[in-house]
Amino acid sequence: MKNAEAFLVALERRSKLLAPRAIATFAANRELCSWLLDPLARWAEAAYGEKAFEDAALGYVKYCLGVAQAQAIYERAGRYTPESMPEITSGVYEDAGYMIPYMWAAILIYAFWPSMISHLALFRHEFLRQLPADAAVLELACGHGVLSLLAAEERPDIRVTGLDISAPGVAVANRLCTASGHSGRVRFGVADALQLDKAQQPGAYQGIISAMLAEHLPTPAPLFPAIARQLAPGGLVFFSVALESAQRDHVFEFHTESEPLRMAEESGLRASRLVSDASAVAAKSKFLPRSTAMILRAR
Repeated sequence: MKNAEAFLVALERRSKLLAPRAIATFAANRELCSWLLDPLARWAEAAYGEKAFEDAALGYVKYCLGVAQAQAIYERAGRYTPESMPEITSGVYEDAGYMIPYMWAAILIYAFWPSMISHLALFRHEFLRQLPADAAVLELACGHGVLSLLAAEERPDIRVTGLDISAPGVAVANRLCTASGHSGRVRFGVADALQLDKAQQPGAYQGIISAMLAEHLPTPAPLFPAIARQLAPGGLVFFSVALESAQRDHVFEFHTESEPLRMAEESGLRASRLVSDASAVAAKSKFLPRSTAMILRAR
């Protein structure tokens, strides 16, 4: 049975340039990274076979190169230059050939990028382990579904619903869910996170996950009242966002940690913890790409 090392071995074969930093990050945070990658390796092997690790490594390499290229364009242009939303929807979210490699990379960065380690720790220690017993949890823009499945793995008492607009992403999530053995308590479906607010009863969830969603929305402000309406009294939100970090489908340009925090506060939410870590950049860079995560509570 495979474990975390299978992802690292595959990455070493595929990229001598990217592997050393990933291996160093994993080694420095072995227990936490293994908490993510060991179950993911079991699920990936069961769902996709040995080929999953090579596909994940290739997806990660492609993703990292795409991020570097997008950031270089951002530095030259001085602003995000995304495609139009219809092009992003058809060329990214609805395209299985693009989305499946992207999905692998989007979870591997939690264990391979130094700027994401604090997110993983915050998610485990101050979100999952602080949820009330028998909590109902909602993940918005779940993509690959791995955060939802980790939640179920960590907390056998909770139930999780994961939603995403990407049918190929949800297909990956459902396949991993079947392999994980958590299908009795975790379900995934195709839905728009902002439209959910109109369809659900308020206060239905004791925990809500919104990881790296806001920067993908042309107007992210409505996301926060939608979250606040769905959050039960005493519930917790794990929220994360990319700042000054260009990608093909990043359409809203956050510059400061205070911007998403202010949107949350104006919607009746309060941050009890915030972490923000930067990626390495050249000395003369105009922008500092950061990954910011926070725990939100109702006021």
